[in-house]
Amino acid sequence: MFMPSGKSEFAYPILINFTAKWCGPCQKVDWAFLREEFPNLTIYKCDVDENKYTLGFCGGRSIPAFAMIYGPKQISPVVSMSDTAKIATWIHDNLIKNKQKTN
Repeated sequence: MFMPSGKSEFAYPILINFTAKWCGPCQKVDWAFLREEFPNLTIYKCDVDENKYTLGFCGGRSIPAFAMIYGPKQISPVVSMSDTAKIATWIHDNLIKNKQKTN
């Protein structure tokens, strides 16, 4: 369960990007496009070298990886991919699938 201190739920869906400075495929993601495409999506980056256990705790094994959270729950499993178009499709599909939870 994910919960910000002092709050009962998040205002918008959150995308967590598990990454590392040394990861070539991680650097290929077009973040400007994703931010423009999904302006209400809050994006956090989690450096797996600085947060060694977070990726595994969330169910991931390799990077780049992504998870979506809304409210106190992780609404999607962690997925690993580096193609921006596929990431955008995955985000869109999760937002549509969980629309009743995000309205």
